[in-house]
Amino acid sequence: MNNQNERLERSRWLCAVNMFLHILVYQCGRTEGIAVAAAGSTTNVKVGQSVLFPFSTEGNQIVTIELIFNSIIVVSWFSKHKLHELHTLYEHRIDIEEDGSIRMNNVQLSDSGLYHIKTHDMSDLKPPMYSRFHLQVFECVSKPNITAECRRNNISLSCSSIRGNEVTYSWKTLPPGGNDSCVHLGQTMEIYPLPPSESTTYTCTAQNPVSRATSDPIDLGVCSTQQPRDGRWVPALCGLSALFLIGLLIFFYKRNH
Repeated sequence: MNNQNERLERSRWLCAVNMFLHILVYQCGRTEGIAVAAAGSTTNVKVGQSVLFPFSTEGNQIVTIELIFNSIIVVSWFSKHKLHELHTLYEHRIDIEEDGSIRMNNVQLSDSGLYHIKTHDMSDLKPPMYSRFHLQVFECVSKPNITAECRRNNISLSCSSIRGNEVTYSWKTLPPGGNDSCVHLGQTMEIYPLPPSESTTYTCTAQNPVSRATSDPIDLGVCSTQQPRDGRWVPALCGLSALFLIGLLIFFYKRNH
């Protein structure tokens, strides 16, 4: 009898564990890729992500809820009958959760801005309540590329990423010329290179609040900024030759006249 009770308890315990794991996996899968907007603050999200504007009715509270963006009523719904009206610009992008929260799917750059949730309790004579949400949508940055402009005395490096908004750039050195330390902030930088035997390699990182990508390294040995020692005499010799020819022409001109 005791063994049977122990088996029954073990079976119940295993069922409870399995149910907990099932719920956990379901919830994790359900909320993956969903950002929960926080009232009164800015929420950063990626293009294509979903955003949840949280709301919860209390008990049998009967309310009307409106999500407003730039004076446009995105969606309005009545909790008693679970009915809602959706703006045509947001068709197939808005879902209403069981608790009254509003989910916007596949957000785009144009969705950035200030949102209001207007709540009106139909059983109360108080004025409607408003919650403010600021949404900032970012496009993920692509892997940046470095271009080098070889000049007489220095090298101009430029870093660019073809995709992403509000991108910032930083540069790092790589061994043996450096120790992975950040040496410069900005999209461009001027380098006065060391001799070829001590050349330094650089990488550029592009990032914004939702993504980060690093370029392939570039070795400054691609540029040769040293000029031959005798090269500085070439302009002087050309000038002297020109003066000599002019002098001869003047000499013969005067002699003929």
